[in-house]
Amino acid sequence: MIAFAASLVAGFLVTFLSTPYAEKYLMASGIFAVDQQKKDKPRLASSGGITVLFGFLSSITVYMALTSIPGNSTVNLTILLAALSSVIIISLIGLLDDIHVDLEAVMTEHLSVGDEKIDIELHRQTNIESLPHQRLLDRLSGNFSQDKDSKEDEMLRNGLGQIPKMLFVLPAALPLIAVGAGSWSMTVPIIGYTINWGVFYPLILLPLGLLFVSNVVNMLAGTNGLSGGMSLVASIALGVFGYLNGQIEAAVIAWSLSAALAAFMYFNFHPASILPGDSLTYLCGAALFSSMVIGNMEKFGVFIFAPWIAEFFLKLRSGFSARSWGILQEDGTLKSHHDKIYSLTHVFMRQDMTERQITVSLITIESIICVTGLFLFTVVL
Repeated sequence: MIAFAASLVAGFLVTFLSTPYAEKYLMASGIFAVDQQKKDKPRLASSGGITVLFGFLSSITVYMALTSIPGNSTVNLTILLAALSSVIIISLIGLLDDIHVDLEAVMTEHLSVGDEKIDIELHRQTNIESLPHQRLLDRLSGNFSQDKDSKEDEMLRNGLGQIPKMLFVLPAALPLIAVGAGSWSMTVPIIGYTINWGVFYPLILLPLGLLFVSNVVNMLAGTNGLSGGMSLVASIALGVFGYLNGQIEAAVIAWSLSAALAAFMYFNFHPASILPGDSLTYLCGAALFSSMVIGNMEKFGVFIFAPWIAEFFLKLRSGFSARSWGILQEDGTLKSHHDKIYSLTHVFMRQDMTERQITVSLITIESIICVTGLFLFTVVL
């Protein structure tokens, strides 16, 4: 338990202490996004998931070090390292998605060479005048140009396409496949019927499961603290379930994620000072899935993932084109961009709720589901 406590404290502190510096670094690097649901549309540092990744890695590596020093560790380090590899790969994919530039958004530069005039199309990443370090230089040099419309100097990013993301995510399953993570059979509750998957599990089900979970966590987002808060609740529940069932490696992965997320929520909860980006949602999906598979907790995992599964089918209705975030009203409530319900957030927007209320409501629902699941799968089933 000492190793557990020390590793969780390490993960929390690394994330908590590094996030303020990450905010400044990401803004100076031009990695920011507009918080669309605030009155003044502030620009906030994005891709904050990178600090959660550092905290997650620190927590697990500290635990491995403390349990290995005595020389008689019963923890399967190979399993933990495989999970780390999968999480790192997917987190990097999320980071690439965060910084991806829309190459179709271009501007034309007119150049004169001798008597000839040449038009060259330059791919515009951002208006350089909007970056913090350039504003400082402008003020020092006496160039007090007025800010342009936020739509003009906003980063022109639309993320990676669906096909590249799927192709990039699939190799992240290889470390888990290599160590034989998961169970090749499944017993159906109540009736007791056992399904033997055979090689279909590691070659098909495991990669598809990782692909689904990592992407579906990314779908249920859009308000400050929503993706991080729901993942925090789910990771705590997975850790408790794994620990109660003797799946220590699964508990280490889940609780390491929860420690880092708890620190990040201080900065990401409404009103946020940093946005998570896809680097966080992909990370959470990969870590949660790894914990489920390593601890053979797939049935419990499916149960507590009910909100994300519902979100998937709602987004499917819209052809995955619907927006989860809303339009800010004068009274502070949010209104959906769509007439129909294409996201769980839209359900609460119809109740005239504020951004904070929507976030708290969905996190509360996930908490109730997790508590119910722990009771059912540890006491009843």
